[in-house]
Amino acid sequence: MPPKPQLWNASIACSPALAEVVAAALEDDAVSITLLIPPRTAMAQVDALYDHAPDAGALTAQLALLAALHRAKMPRFVVTEVGNLDWLKKVAADFPPLPIARWTVYGAEHRHKITNHRLALQIDATSAFGTGEHPTTRGCLLLLDELLKRRGGTAPLPRREHCYSMLDVGCGSGILAMGFAKACRGRAVAVDLDPDAVAIAAGNIGANGLRNHVRTARSFGYRNPLVGGNAPYDLIMANIFARPLCLMAKDLARHLRPGGVAILSGLLNSQANAVLAAHRQQGLYLIKRLRLGEWSVLALRRPLKAS
Repeated sequence: MPPKPQLWNASIACSPALAEVVAAALEDDAVSITLLIPPRTAMAQVDALYDHAPDAGALTAQLALLAALHRAKMPRFVVTEVGNLDWLKKVAADFPPLPIARWTVYGAEHRHKITNHRLALQIDATSAFGTGEHPTTRGCLLLLDELLKRRGGTAPLPRREHCYSMLDVGCGSGILAMGFAKACRGRAVAVDLDPDAVAIAAGNIGANGLRNHVRTARSFGYRNPLVGGNAPYDLIMANIFARPLCLMAKDLARHLRPGGVAILSGLLNSQANAVLAAHRQQGLYLIKRLRLGEWSVLALRRPLKAS
């Protein structure tokens, strides 16, 4: 067996809004990226794992540039040599079960701790495509939980005689589609532009026994025929970025059933009004806005009848 390579970890502390930017900027040079944004905290952590000792000066300059471009405070970081440990096992061990509303998200190594699997979602932290820790993912699940309760707060999903249908645009790990399928046994379509994300989502869907409930495909927004072929949807969830959300507002309205609900996330508080305006132009109206730190999650409804 060949020896495992020496590894170095750069642990970077920064604001939640800057964390994703930092993670994206470092991913090409790093072996893996782990992003941790705990709820109700002002700081996030990005761990970048390298198979070579990173240049501290170059890393400082890169982080300073990112902070300046995004008008954020300069991140703090420390580089540590971690030897040749099995990093994937360490990441999995560091991802304990995470309760979010009615669901519990957990990694495979903690399966023995789960007593009720009906609303448990197995997603390994090593996939790095959405494990529920980020406020945007957590916010989507919180709003979905509120919609499915059919009481208080947000107006519920429309009552249906048959099972609900859902579309997850930018599915990542598939967490939102799986959360929906497990909660109401409905059918979902989960699409993403990134083929790696689609493959990871498909693996997670299989691990959770949901192959008969969730179908996956690679798609740029709504372009894949699978998306249109299963429309209209009772629920569309899109946890991506503000600009593509605005650009796809017309597609969303066209694929959403009258009376249906859209949950949109991946946007900063400062971007929420622009996303809301784009969807208001398509006839949708706001039924709930959830703020989690610097992030916003919007729930909108398509009217039963055109005004």
